[in-house]
Amino acid sequence: METTEEFWERVSRYREMGMDPLRWVAGCAVKVDLTTVVYPALRRLRPLLRELGVIVAEREDADIFTAGREEPTISRRIYNLRDPKIDREDLKRIKPKRAISLVQVHQRGAETDKIFGDILLSLYNSISLAEQKFIVGKGHSIITGYEDAEFALFDFISGSEAAKGEGFTLANNDTIQVIDPTADPGSKEQTDVAVSNSLNDLIALGCYEDLRLLPVIDAPNEELERRIFSNMEKYARKYGIRLLDADSPGRRKLLIGATFIGKTSKEPPVRPDLLTEGMKILITRPFGDLAPINVYLSCLADEDFLKKLEENDTLKAVEIAKNRVIETMREPNLGIGKIVNQFLPEQDEEFITSEHLVATGDMSGPGVLIFKEIAEKTKVDISLDELPVKYADYVRFATENFLMDNATSGTNGAVALIGEEGLISEIMRKLKREGHDPRIIGTVIGKGDGRLETGDVVNEMIASAQLLSEVDIRKE
Repeated sequence: METTEEFWERVSRYREMGMDPLRWVAGCAVKVDLTTVVYPALRRLRPLLRELGVIVAEREDADIFTAGREEPTISRRIYNLRDPKIDREDLKRIKPKRAISLVQVHQRGAETDKIFGDILLSLYNSISLAEQKFIVGKGHSIITGYEDAEFALFDFISGSEAAKGEGFTLANNDTIQVIDPTADPGSKEQTDVAVSNSLNDLIALGCYEDLRLLPVIDAPNEELERRIFSNMEKYARKYGIRLLDADSPGRRKLLIGATFIGKTSKEPPVRPDLLTEGMKILITRPFGDLAPINVYLSCLADEDFLKKLEENDTLKAVEIAKNRVIETMREPNLGIGKIVNQFLPEQDEEFITSEHLVATGDMSGPGVLIFKEIAEKTKVDISLDELPVKYADYVRFATENFLMDNATSGTNGAVALIGEEGLISEIMRKLKREGHDPRIIGTVIGKGDGRLETGDVVNEMIASAQLLSEVDIRKE
Protein backbone atom coordinates (compact mmCIF):
# COMPACT_ATOMS: atom_id res chain seq x y z
CA MET A 1 0.00 0.00 0.00
CA GLU A 2 1.31 3.42 -0.97
CA THR A 3 2.32 5.74 1.87
CA THR A 4 1.18 9.37 2.03
CA GLU A 5 4.74 10.52 1.37
CA GLU A 6 5.04 8.29 -1.71
CA PHE A 7 1.68 9.53 -2.92
CA TRP A 8 2.69 13.20 -2.77
CA GLU A 9 5.98 12.45 -4.51
CA ARG A 10 4.03 10.81 -7.33
CA VAL A 11 1.60 13.76 -7.46
CA SER A 12 4.57 16.06 -8.00
CA ARG A 13 5.87 13.90 -10.84
CA TYR A 14 2.47 13.85 -12.53
CA ARG A 15 2.21 17.63 -12.24
CA GLU A 16 5.56 17.91 -13.99
CA MET A 17 4.03 15.84 -16.82
CA GLY A 18 1.21 18.30 -17.35
CA MET A 19 -1.63 16.91 -15.25
CA ASP A 20 -2.88 17.33 -11.71
CA PRO A 21 -4.09 14.00 -10.30
CA LEU A 22 -5.82 15.80 -7.44
CA ARG A 23 -8.25 17.35 -9.93
CA TRP A 24 -8.86 13.82 -11.16
CA VAL A 25 -9.49 12.69 -7.59
CA ALA A 26 -12.08 15.44 -7.22
CA GLY A 27 -13.93 13.99 -10.18
CA CYS A 28 -13.10 16.73 -12.71
CA ALA A 29 -13.35 15.20 -16.15
CA VAL A 30 -10.86 16.14 -18.82
CA LYS A 31 -13.65 16.21 -21.40
CA VAL A 32 -15.15 19.51 -22.46
CA ASP A 33 -18.59 19.59 -20.85
CA LEU A 34 -21.02 18.08 -23.32
CA THR A 35 -24.30 19.47 -22.01
CA THR A 36 -23.33 23.10 -21.44
CA VAL A 37 -20.54 23.61 -24.00
CA VAL A 38 -20.15 21.03 -26.80
CA TYR A 39 -23.77 20.36 -27.73
CA PRO A 40 -24.88 24.03 -27.74
CA ALA A 41 -21.78 24.99 -29.74
CA LEU A 42 -22.46 22.32 -32.36
CA ARG A 43 -26.13 23.28 -32.65
CA ARG A 44 -25.01 26.79 -33.59
CA LEU A 45 -22.16 25.67 -35.83
CA ARG A 46 -23.74 22.88 -37.87
CA PRO A 47 -25.41 25.10 -40.48
CA LEU A 48 -22.31 27.30 -40.70
CA LEU A 49 -20.00 24.32 -41.14
CA ARG A 50 -22.30 22.80 -43.73
CA GLU A 51 -21.76 25.92 -45.83
CA LEU A 52 -18.02 25.23 -45.58
CA GLY A 53 -18.50 21.65 -46.81
CA VAL A 54 -18.14 20.02 -43.41
CA ILE A 55 -20.97 17.93 -41.97
CA VAL A 56 -20.77 17.18 -38.25
CA ALA A 57 -22.68 14.00 -37.41
CA GLU A 58 -25.13 13.79 -34.54
CA ARG A 59 -23.70 12.28 -31.37
CA GLU A 60 -23.27 8.53 -31.63
CA ASP A 61 -20.99 6.04 -29.90
CA ALA A 62 -18.94 5.76 -33.09
CA ASP A 63 -18.86 6.80 -36.72
CA ILE A 64 -20.66 4.21 -38.85
CA PHE A 65 -20.52 4.06 -42.64
CA THR A 66 -20.91 1.47 -45.37
CA ALA A 67 -17.72 -0.38 -46.21
CA GLY A 68 -16.21 -0.49 -49.68
CA ARG A 69 -14.42 -3.42 -51.27
CA GLU A 70 -11.06 -1.91 -50.38
CA GLU A 71 -9.88 -0.98 -46.92
CA PRO A 72 -10.17 2.77 -46.26
CA THR A 73 -7.01 4.84 -46.02
CA ILE A 74 -6.43 6.72 -42.77
CA SER A 75 -4.25 9.84 -42.79
CA ARG A 76 -3.51 11.57 -39.49
CA ARG A 77 -2.90 15.29 -39.45
CA ILE A 78 -2.19 17.39 -36.35
CA TYR A 79 -2.72 21.14 -36.43
CA ASN A 80 -2.16 24.09 -34.15
CA LEU A 81 -5.65 24.75 -32.80
CA ARG A 82 -5.48 28.56 -32.95
CA ASP A 83 -3.31 28.91 -36.06
CA PRO A 84 -3.78 25.71 -38.10
CA LYS A 85 -1.65 26.55 -41.17
CA ILE A 86 -3.47 23.98 -43.30
CA ASP A 87 -1.54 22.53 -46.23
CA ARG A 88 -4.27 22.77 -48.87
CA GLU A 89 -2.48 20.63 -51.42
CA ASP A 90 -1.96 17.95 -48.80
CA LEU A 91 -5.68 17.76 -48.07
CA LYS A 92 -6.48 17.71 -51.77
CA ARG A 93 -4.20 14.68 -52.15
CA ILE A 94 -5.90 12.93 -49.21
CA LYS A 95 -9.43 13.65 -50.53
CA PRO A 96 -11.06 12.85 -47.19
CA LYS A 97 -14.60 11.59 -47.11
CA ARG A 98 -14.81 11.38 -43.35
CA ALA A 99 -12.80 12.33 -40.28
CA ILE A 100 -12.44 11.38 -36.63
CA SER A 101 -11.41 14.44 -34.65
CA LEU A 102 -9.71 15.05 -31.31
CA VAL A 103 -9.44 18.61 -30.03
CA GLN A 104 -7.45 19.52 -26.92
CA VAL A 105 -8.31 23.03 -25.82
CA HIS A 106 -7.06 25.20 -22.97
CA GLN A 107 -9.62 25.36 -20.15
CA ARG A 108 -10.40 29.03 -20.86
CA GLY A 109 -11.36 28.02 -24.39
CA ALA A 110 -13.96 25.64 -23.00
CA GLU A 111 -15.64 27.98 -20.50
CA THR A 112 -18.68 28.70 -22.69
CA ASP A 113 -20.25 27.28 -25.82
CA LYS A 114 -19.67 30.64 -27.56
CA ILE A 115 -15.90 30.65 -26.91
CA PHE A 116 -15.50 26.98 -27.78
CA GLY A 117 -17.69 27.25 -30.86
CA ASP A 118 -15.74 30.23 -32.19
CA ILE A 119 -12.47 28.27 -31.86
CA LEU A 120 -13.93 25.37 -33.83
CA LEU A 121 -15.38 27.67 -36.48
CA SER A 122 -12.00 29.33 -37.01
CA LEU A 123 -10.33 25.91 -37.32
CA TYR A 124 -12.82 24.67 -39.90
CA ASN A 125 -12.70 27.94 -41.81
CA SER A 126 -9.01 27.28 -42.34
CA ILE A 127 -9.59 23.65 -43.35
CA SER A 128 -12.33 24.68 -45.80
CA LEU A 129 -9.80 26.63 -47.89
CA ALA A 130 -8.66 23.24 -49.23
CA GLU A 131 -12.17 22.88 -50.74
CA GLN A 132 -12.64 19.32 -49.50
CA LYS A 133 -16.09 18.19 -48.37
CA PHE A 134 -16.20 15.57 -45.63
CA ILE A 135 -18.14 14.29 -42.63
CA VAL A 136 -16.83 14.50 -39.07
CA GLY A 137 -18.32 11.22 -37.92
CA LYS A 138 -17.01 11.31 -34.36
CA GLY A 139 -15.53 14.16 -32.39
CA HIS A 140 -13.81 14.10 -29.01
CA SER A 141 -12.96 17.30 -27.10
CA ILE A 142 -10.73 17.45 -24.02
CA ILE A 143 -9.33 20.14 -21.75
CA THR A 144 -5.76 21.03 -20.86
CA GLY A 145 -4.44 23.44 -18.26
CA TYR A 146 -1.58 24.46 -20.54
CA GLU A 147 -1.96 26.90 -23.41
CA ASP A 148 0.96 25.38 -25.30
CA ALA A 149 -0.67 21.92 -25.17
CA GLU A 150 -3.60 22.77 -27.45
CA PHE A 151 -3.95 20.85 -30.71
CA ALA A 152 -6.44 19.59 -33.27
CA LEU A 153 -5.96 16.00 -34.45
CA PHE A 154 -7.80 14.61 -37.48
CA ASP A 155 -7.74 11.03 -38.64
CA PHE A 156 -8.96 11.62 -42.20
CA ILE A 157 -10.61 8.63 -43.86
CA SER A 158 -10.56 8.27 -47.62
CA GLY A 159 -11.32 5.48 -50.05
CA SER A 160 -14.28 3.77 -51.56
CA GLU A 161 -17.66 3.30 -49.95
CA ALA A 162 -20.37 0.95 -51.11
CA ALA A 163 -24.10 1.48 -51.06
CA LYS A 164 -24.67 -2.01 -49.68
CA GLY A 165 -23.33 -5.52 -49.55
CA GLU A 166 -19.88 -4.92 -48.02
CA GLY A 167 -20.90 -4.43 -44.40
CA PHE A 168 -20.04 -1.46 -42.24
CA THR A 169 -16.91 0.29 -41.05
CA LEU A 170 -16.92 1.78 -37.55
CA ALA A 171 -14.48 4.29 -36.08
CA ASN A 172 -14.01 5.88 -32.67
CA ASN A 173 -11.51 7.92 -30.69
CA ASP A 174 -11.10 8.24 -26.93
CA THR A 175 -8.37 9.28 -24.52
CA ILE A 176 -7.48 9.40 -20.84
CA GLN A 177 -4.61 11.02 -19.00
CA VAL A 178 -4.26 8.35 -16.35
CA ILE A 179 -6.54 5.86 -14.62
CA ASP A 180 -4.53 5.34 -11.42
CA PRO A 181 -2.24 8.18 -10.28
CA THR A 182 -0.62 5.89 -7.68
CA ALA A 183 0.87 3.80 -10.52
CA ASP A 184 3.66 4.68 -12.91
CA PRO A 185 2.33 6.49 -16.04
CA GLY A 186 4.27 4.05 -18.22
CA SER A 187 2.77 0.96 -16.59
CA LYS A 188 0.93 -1.49 -18.81
CA GLU A 189 -2.19 -1.12 -16.65
CA GLN A 190 -2.57 2.54 -17.62
CA THR A 191 -2.19 1.82 -21.32
CA ASP A 192 -4.49 -1.22 -21.31
CA VAL A 193 -7.32 0.73 -19.70
CA ALA A 194 -6.94 3.66 -22.11
CA VAL A 195 -6.93 1.47 -25.22
CA SER A 196 -9.80 -0.74 -24.02
CA ASN A 197 -11.82 2.37 -23.24
CA SER A 198 -11.48 3.60 -26.83
CA LEU A 199 -12.44 0.18 -28.18
CA ASN A 200 -15.52 -0.12 -25.98
CA ASP A 201 -17.70 2.09 -28.18
CA LEU A 202 -17.17 -0.31 -31.09
CA ILE A 203 -17.77 -3.30 -28.83
CA ALA A 204 -21.12 -1.83 -27.75
CA LEU A 205 -22.15 -1.82 -31.41
CA GLY A 206 -21.17 -5.44 -31.97
CA CYS A 207 -17.98 -4.63 -33.87
CA TYR A 208 -14.98 -6.73 -32.86
CA GLU A 209 -13.46 -7.89 -36.17
CA ASP A 210 -10.69 -6.52 -38.39
CA LEU A 211 -9.67 -4.05 -35.71
CA ARG A 212 -7.00 -1.43 -36.40
CA LEU A 213 -5.49 0.75 -33.70
CA LEU A 214 -3.93 4.17 -34.28
CA PRO A 215 -2.20 5.27 -31.06
CA VAL A 216 -2.72 8.69 -29.55
CA ILE A 217 0.28 9.11 -27.25
CA ASP A 218 1.83 12.20 -25.75
CA ALA A 219 4.38 12.27 -22.97
CA PRO A 220 6.89 14.69 -21.44
CA ASN A 221 9.85 12.71 -22.79
CA GLU A 222 10.63 10.22 -25.55
CA GLU A 223 11.49 7.41 -23.14
CA LEU A 224 8.00 7.43 -21.59
CA GLU A 225 6.38 7.76 -25.01
CA ARG A 226 8.28 4.66 -26.19
CA ARG A 227 7.17 2.70 -23.11
CA ILE A 228 3.52 3.54 -23.72
CA PHE A 229 3.85 2.63 -27.40
CA SER A 230 5.50 -0.68 -26.42
CA ASN A 231 2.52 -1.37 -24.16
CA MET A 232 0.20 -0.79 -27.11
CA GLU A 233 2.25 -3.19 -29.25
CA LYS A 234 1.83 -5.91 -26.62
CA TYR A 235 -1.89 -5.17 -26.31
CA ALA A 236 -2.35 -5.38 -30.09
CA ARG A 237 -0.46 -8.69 -30.33
CA LYS A 238 -2.42 -10.21 -27.45
CA TYR A 239 -5.81 -9.48 -28.99
CA GLY A 240 -5.01 -9.86 -32.68
CA ILE A 241 -5.34 -6.14 -33.49
CA ARG A 242 -3.36 -4.39 -36.21
CA LEU A 243 -1.32 -1.49 -34.87
CA LEU A 244 -0.87 1.33 -37.40
CA ASP A 245 1.74 4.06 -37.41
CA ALA A 246 0.37 7.44 -36.32
CA ASP A 247 1.92 10.77 -35.40
CA SER A 248 2.00 12.01 -31.82
CA PRO A 249 0.53 15.40 -30.85
CA GLY A 250 4.02 16.26 -29.60
CA ARG A 251 2.88 18.71 -26.91
CA ARG A 252 4.90 16.96 -24.17
CA LYS A 253 1.94 16.58 -21.82
CA LEU A 254 0.69 13.16 -20.73
CA LEU A 255 -2.11 11.74 -22.88
CA ILE A 256 -2.96 8.11 -23.71
CA GLY A 257 -5.64 6.97 -26.12
CA ALA A 258 -6.41 5.60 -29.55
CA THR A 259 -8.47 5.80 -32.68
CA PHE A 260 -10.01 2.43 -33.48
CA ILE A 261 -11.29 1.28 -36.86
CA GLY A 262 -13.25 -1.96 -37.25
CA LYS A 263 -15.55 -3.74 -39.66
CA THR A 264 -18.69 -5.82 -39.34
CA SER A 265 -21.07 -7.49 -41.77
CA LYS A 266 -23.96 -6.88 -39.37
CA GLU A 267 -26.18 -3.82 -39.13
CA PRO A 268 -25.18 -1.93 -35.95
CA PRO A 269 -27.90 -1.59 -33.27
CA VAL A 270 -28.77 2.06 -33.89
CA ARG A 271 -32.52 1.75 -34.31
CA PRO A 272 -33.85 3.72 -31.35
CA ASP A 273 -36.78 4.69 -33.57
CA LEU A 274 -38.05 1.16 -32.92
CA LEU A 275 -38.10 1.51 -29.13
CA THR A 276 -41.55 0.49 -27.93
CA GLU A 277 -43.42 0.00 -24.69
CA GLY A 278 -42.26 -2.96 -22.61
CA MET A 279 -38.77 -3.32 -24.05
CA LYS A 280 -36.21 -4.21 -21.40
CA ILE A 281 -32.87 -2.66 -20.50
CA LEU A 282 -29.91 -4.86 -19.62
CA ILE A 283 -26.44 -3.87 -18.47
CA THR A 284 -23.52 -6.26 -18.81
CA ARG A 285 -22.23 -5.66 -15.28
CA PRO A 286 -22.95 -3.40 -12.29
CA PHE A 287 -21.50 0.08 -12.60
CA GLY A 288 -19.60 2.36 -10.23
CA ASP A 289 -16.07 1.22 -11.15
CA LEU A 290 -14.43 4.60 -10.57
CA ALA A 291 -15.66 5.06 -7.00
CA PRO A 292 -13.04 2.86 -5.26
CA ILE A 293 -10.26 4.63 -7.18
CA ASN A 294 -11.52 8.08 -6.20
CA VAL A 295 -12.07 7.08 -2.57
CA TYR A 296 -8.62 5.53 -2.28
CA LEU A 297 -6.83 8.51 -3.78
CA SER A 298 -8.84 11.02 -1.76
CA CYS A 299 -8.00 9.24 1.48
CA LEU A 300 -4.31 9.32 0.60
CA ALA A 301 -4.54 13.01 -0.23
CA ASP A 302 -6.59 14.17 2.76
CA GLU A 303 -6.54 12.72 6.28
CA ASP A 304 -10.07 14.00 6.94
CA PHE A 305 -11.41 11.65 4.28
CA LEU A 306 -9.34 8.81 5.73
CA LYS A 307 -10.81 9.40 9.20
CA LYS A 308 -14.33 9.32 7.77
CA LEU A 309 -13.56 6.13 5.89
CA GLU A 310 -12.05 4.39 8.90
CA GLU A 311 -15.30 4.78 10.83
CA ASN A 312 -16.56 1.84 8.75
CA ASP A 313 -13.74 0.52 6.56
CA THR A 314 -9.99 0.37 6.01
CA LEU A 315 -7.74 1.91 3.41
CA LYS A 316 -6.40 -1.55 2.57
CA ALA A 317 -9.89 -2.77 1.67
CA VAL A 318 -10.38 0.20 -0.66
CA GLU A 319 -7.01 -0.48 -2.27
CA ILE A 320 -8.02 -4.09 -2.95
CA ALA A 321 -11.28 -2.89 -4.55
CA LYS A 322 -9.36 -0.30 -6.59
CA ASN A 323 -6.97 -2.92 -7.95
CA ARG A 324 -9.85 -5.25 -8.83
CA VAL A 325 -11.74 -2.66 -10.85
CA ILE A 326 -8.56 -1.66 -12.69
CA GLU A 327 -8.04 -5.30 -13.69
CA THR A 328 -11.63 -5.35 -14.96
CA MET A 329 -11.13 -2.14 -16.93
CA ARG A 330 -7.90 -3.43 -18.49
CA GLU A 331 -9.68 -6.24 -20.32
CA PRO A 332 -11.40 -5.36 -23.61
CA ASN A 333 -15.02 -6.48 -23.72
CA LEU A 334 -14.48 -8.54 -26.87
CA GLY A 335 -16.69 -11.39 -25.66
CA ILE A 336 -19.55 -8.96 -25.14
CA GLY A 337 -19.02 -7.60 -28.65
CA LYS A 338 -19.37 -11.12 -30.06
CA ILE A 339 -22.62 -11.71 -28.18
CA VAL A 340 -24.06 -8.36 -29.29
CA ASN A 341 -23.09 -9.24 -32.87
CA GLN A 342 -25.06 -12.50 -32.68
CA PHE A 343 -28.27 -10.54 -32.19
CA LEU A 344 -27.92 -8.18 -35.14
CA PRO A 345 -29.21 -8.61 -38.70
CA GLU A 346 -26.96 -8.91 -41.72
CA GLN A 347 -26.74 -5.73 -43.75
CA ASP A 348 -29.48 -6.71 -46.23
CA GLU A 349 -31.56 -8.72 -43.75
CA GLU A 350 -34.91 -7.56 -42.39
CA PHE A 351 -34.73 -6.00 -38.93
CA ILE A 352 -36.96 -8.04 -36.60
CA THR A 353 -37.32 -6.65 -33.09
CA SER A 354 -37.99 -10.07 -31.54
CA GLU A 355 -34.61 -11.26 -32.86
CA HIS A 356 -32.43 -8.16 -33.02
CA LEU A 357 -31.21 -5.59 -30.52
CA VAL A 358 -32.72 -2.16 -31.10
CA ALA A 359 -30.18 -0.01 -29.24
CA THR A 360 -26.98 -0.35 -27.24
CA GLY A 361 -24.56 2.05 -25.59
CA ASP A 362 -21.27 2.35 -23.76
CA MET A 363 -22.05 3.54 -20.23
CA SER A 364 -18.47 4.61 -19.49
CA GLY A 365 -18.88 8.39 -19.56
CA PRO A 366 -22.52 9.14 -18.78
CA GLY A 367 -23.29 6.13 -16.57
CA VAL A 368 -27.04 5.81 -16.02
CA LEU A 369 -27.58 9.15 -17.73
CA ILE A 370 -27.04 7.40 -21.06
CA PHE A 371 -30.69 6.43 -20.74
CA LYS A 372 -31.68 10.08 -20.47
CA GLU A 373 -29.83 10.73 -23.74
CA ILE A 374 -31.66 7.82 -25.40
CA ALA A 375 -35.03 8.94 -24.00
CA GLU A 376 -34.63 12.53 -25.20
CA LYS A 377 -33.35 11.56 -28.63
CA THR A 378 -36.23 9.16 -29.31
CA LYS A 379 -39.02 10.85 -27.33
CA VAL A 380 -39.71 7.82 -25.18
CA ASP A 381 -39.98 7.59 -21.41
CA ILE A 382 -37.75 5.12 -19.57
CA SER A 383 -38.00 3.70 -16.06
CA LEU A 384 -34.99 2.31 -14.21
CA ASP A 385 -36.19 -0.08 -11.52
CA GLU A 386 -32.79 -1.13 -10.20
CA LEU A 387 -29.40 0.62 -10.05
CA PRO A 388 -26.86 -2.10 -9.27
CA VAL A 389 -23.37 -0.96 -8.27
CA LYS A 390 -20.35 -3.14 -7.56
CA TYR A 391 -19.07 -1.26 -4.52
CA ALA A 392 -22.13 0.46 -3.06
CA ASP A 393 -20.36 1.68 0.12
CA TYR A 394 -17.63 3.43 -1.88
CA VAL A 395 -20.16 4.88 -4.31
CA ARG A 396 -22.07 6.38 -1.38
CA PHE A 397 -18.85 7.67 0.19
CA ALA A 398 -17.75 9.29 -3.06
CA THR A 399 -21.17 10.91 -3.49
CA GLU A 400 -21.62 12.09 0.10
CA ASN A 401 -18.17 13.69 0.07
CA PHE A 402 -18.55 15.19 -3.43
CA LEU A 403 -15.55 13.25 -4.75
CA MET A 404 -17.41 12.53 -8.01
CA ASP A 405 -20.22 14.33 -9.80
CA ASN A 406 -21.56 11.03 -11.14
CA ALA A 407 -20.40 7.83 -9.45
CA THR A 408 -22.28 5.69 -11.99
CA SER A 409 -19.78 6.64 -14.72
CA GLY A 410 -16.79 4.49 -15.57
CA THR A 411 -13.92 3.80 -17.94
CA ASN A 412 -14.19 0.85 -20.31
CA GLY A 413 -17.44 0.40 -18.48
CA ALA A 414 -20.62 -1.63 -18.70
CA VAL A 415 -22.51 -1.92 -21.99
CA ALA A 416 -26.27 -1.25 -22.05
CA LEU A 417 -28.54 -3.33 -24.32
CA ILE A 418 -32.21 -2.63 -25.13
CA GLY A 419 -34.64 -5.01 -26.81
CA GLU A 420 -37.76 -7.09 -26.46
CA GLU A 421 -38.13 -8.98 -23.19
CA GLY A 422 -37.61 -12.50 -24.57
CA LEU A 423 -34.53 -11.42 -26.50
CA ILE A 424 -33.01 -9.68 -23.49
CA SER A 425 -33.62 -12.76 -21.33
CA GLU A 426 -31.81 -14.93 -23.90
CA ILE A 427 -28.86 -12.53 -24.04
CA MET A 428 -28.73 -12.44 -20.25
CA ARG A 429 -28.40 -16.23 -20.13
CA LYS A 430 -25.57 -16.14 -22.68
CA LEU A 431 -23.71 -13.46 -20.77
CA LYS A 432 -23.98 -15.43 -17.53
CA ARG A 433 -22.64 -18.57 -19.23
CA GLU A 434 -19.64 -16.51 -20.33
CA GLY A 435 -18.95 -15.46 -16.73
CA HIS A 436 -20.44 -11.95 -16.83
CA ASP A 437 -22.75 -10.44 -14.23
CA PRO A 438 -25.59 -8.93 -16.31
CA ARG A 439 -28.64 -7.26 -14.76
CA ILE A 440 -32.01 -6.24 -16.18
CA ILE A 441 -32.47 -2.78 -14.71
CA GLY A 442 -35.39 -1.09 -16.45
CA THR A 443 -38.15 -0.81 -19.00
CA VAL A 444 -39.19 1.43 -21.86
CA ILE A 445 -42.49 2.94 -20.66
CA GLY A 446 -43.49 4.07 -24.15
CA LYS A 447 -43.68 7.19 -26.27
CA GLY A 448 -43.45 10.35 -24.19
CA ASP A 449 -41.45 13.45 -23.43
CA GLY A 450 -37.98 11.92 -23.09
CA ARG A 451 -38.20 11.38 -19.32
CA LEU A 452 -35.92 9.14 -17.30
CA GLU A 453 -37.38 8.09 -13.97
CA THR A 454 -35.74 6.11 -11.22
CA GLY A 455 -35.81 5.53 -7.49
CA ASP A 456 -34.38 7.90 -4.91
CA VAL A 457 -31.34 5.62 -4.45
CA VAL A 458 -29.88 7.63 -7.33
CA ASN A 459 -29.21 10.39 -4.76
CA GLU A 460 -26.53 8.09 -3.31
CA MET A 461 -24.82 7.84 -6.71
CA ILE A 462 -24.95 11.31 -8.26
CA ALA A 463 -23.72 14.35 -6.30
CA SER A 464 -24.27 16.96 -9.02
CA ALA A 465 -27.54 18.84 -8.61
CA GLN A 466 -27.44 19.70 -12.31
CA LEU A 467 -27.19 16.03 -13.30
CA LEU A 468 -29.88 14.99 -10.82
CA SER A 469 -32.21 17.56 -12.35
CA GLU A 470 -32.13 15.48 -15.54
CA VAL A 471 -33.86 12.60 -13.72
CA ASP A 472 -37.42 12.24 -12.41
CA ILE A 473 -36.85 10.73 -8.98
CA ARG A 474 -39.53 8.52 -7.45
CA LYS A 475 -40.02 8.57 -3.70
CA GLU A 476 -39.58 5.02 -2.41
